[in-house]
Amino acid sequence: MKVSIPHGHAPRGGFPVIYVLDGDLLFGTFAEAAGNEGKAAERAPAVVVGIEGGEGKKGADRTYDFTPKDLTPYEKQVVVDLGPNPRFGGYDAFFRAITDEIKPRVGRLVPVDVAHQSIVGWSLGGQFVVHTMLTHPEAFTNYVALSPALWRSGRAVFGEIDGFERTITSSRRTVNLFVGVGSLEEELSPGMLKWDIDQTRFAAEMKYARMVGNVRDLDAALAPFFRSEGMAMESHIYLGDTHNTVVWTAVNPVLRFLLDTDHPK
Repeated sequence: MKVSIPHGHAPRGGFPVIYVLDGDLLFGTFAEAAGNEGKAAERAPAVVVGIEGGEGKKGADRTYDFTPKDLTPYEKQVVVDLGPNPRFGGYDAFFRAITDEIKPRVGRLVPVDVAHQSIVGWSLGGQFVVHTMLTHPEAFTNYVALSPALWRSGRAVFGEIDGFERTITSSRRTVNLFVGVGSLEEELSPGMLKWDIDQTRFAAEMKYARMVGNVRDLDAALAPFFRSEGMAMESHIYLGDTHNTVVWTAVNPVLRFLLDTDHPK
């Protein structure tokens, strides 16, 4: 875990907190941007926490930790970019580690605003974020899913929408959602064409994944409900971006969404 804490006294009620999955890759990007914009008073100051997915004492495994269930039999045939025999289905333990271990540790380090906590995920992490919002909407206030792998397990997250809507309606809870995807994510980028894997099967995987199409489907499924409940939802397709570039394009739009100077979500 890496933590960036703003200089100066915490505001009344504590700092907003942004938890960033794949922190070994993405923590610096979000922490530096949020810190610089906070010092310039262009955004509300916020704590940024990077949750790292690399090797650890407890054997961190990104594909296992981020996924709620196994792939379908067809997906096991078509998916080629995760290496041989990856494990899936460790979501519950990883989610509990975040809520029961990481969040309390951050709360002991610095005063936090429990009403303004956000989670950011990319790719498998993006699917983790959407699944968490739909099944545990109480865990965070804001959910940011960049290039979410919504296709996984037969688009299982789409089957969770009805339950989410019932929970929000009955609990009167408010959550906010930001989704972003690159416009080129349904084709192999020049870099991907150099990867040492079966390119024919990889192209079939990309076609099956429908990264842009599934984000559009999620927007169509959720946006009317979010509007009816007065909750914020933004969905963006970033022109010219690939799966491997979109996060860096989306950083400032994400921070604007999360850290409006007057009313941080």
